[in-house]
Amino acid sequence: MTLETTVNKSTVPAIDVVAMTGCLGAEIRGMDLSRHLGNDTFARILDVFHRHCVIFFRDQKLTPEQLAAFSARFGELDVHHMTEHTFPNLPQVRVLSNVKKDGKTIGITNGGMHWHSDLSYKPRPALATLLYAIECPPQGADTQFASMYEAYAALPETTRSKLRGLYTVHDRNYRYSALYPSRPPLTAEQIAKVPPVEHSLVRVHPVTGRPALFVAKDVVSHIIGMDQAGGRALIEELEAFSTQSRFIYSHKWRPGDVLVWDNRCTLHRATPYDPAYRRTLYRTQVKGDAPLPAN
Repeated sequence: MTLETTVNKSTVPAIDVVAMTGCLGAEIRGMDLSRHLGNDTFARILDVFHRHCVIFFRDQKLTPEQLAAFSARFGELDVHHMTEHTFPNLPQVRVLSNVKKDGKTIGITNGGMHWHSDLSYKPRPALATLLYAIECPPQGADTQFASMYEAYAALPETTRSKLRGLYTVHDRNYRYSALYPSRPPLTAEQIAKVPPVEHSLVRVHPVTGRPALFVAKDVVSHIIGMDQAGGRALIEELEAFSTQSRFIYSHKWRPGDVLVWDNRCTLHRATPYDPAYRRTLYRTQVKGDAPLPAN
C-alpha cells in the first residue's frame, strides 16, 4: 500500500488516497458520502477513480437514497432488467443478501461468482457499479478485480495486433442456467430485454484513452469470424491470462464500505463464504456508452 495526497487547490481540502496495488484499487479517506460533495472535491474523487479503476470509502452511514444520490454523481443510474429485490419507489437500488424474511431471501444471493463486467451483454454496458456493505461475513465473500488494462499491456505485441479488430458476442443467456442452477431459467420476456450484442474484443477507455481487454468466458459466447473451437480456446486463454494474481486486487469487506469500480477496464467476481453468516449489500449501477473499439 502507498499513501498519496491530492494537490490542494484553492480552499478545497486535499483528500488522502491509499493505493492498494500497483495495478488497481485505492482507499479514499476522510469522506462522508452522506453529505453533498462540492464539484472540486468530486472531481478529485473522479480522478482517483480513473487512475485506480477501483476505489472505496470506509465507515459510511448511508440511506438507500443517499447511496443513489452519490452514485448519480458518476452518471445516469440504470434500472436493472431483473426488477426483483429493489427498494419501493427506488428501483435504482438493488439488495444483495442471503438474509431471509418470512422464509424468503430479501435480496439476490450468490450472484456474480464468475469473472465478468457488469451488463456487458447490453449495447451500453455499465460504466460503474457501486456496492454499499451493510452486513459482512468475517471471512470469505471478497470481491476480486482484474485490471484489463494491465492484462492487455502484458500481452505480446503480435497478440495485441491480432486481437485488435476482433468482435465478440456477449450473451446474457449463454451460460445463465449453468452459472445459477438454483434459479429458474430466464423467461422469454427477460431474454428479449437483453438480446445478444456484438462488442469489440479490445475497447478504448473514453476518458483515459487506454486500451483494455473486454472478454469473459461465461458471458462471451463466440468470436465473430472464428470457428467455434478456436474462438472458445482464445476466449478462455485470454480470461485465464487476465486473471493472474499479478493483475488482481481482492477487496475484503467491512460494514460501512462503499466500493466503486470501473467496468470499462476491469473484470470482477465474488468469492464464496459460509452461508451461516449474514451478508447484505446495496447496489447501484451507472449507465455507460457503447464501447469504443481499438483499431
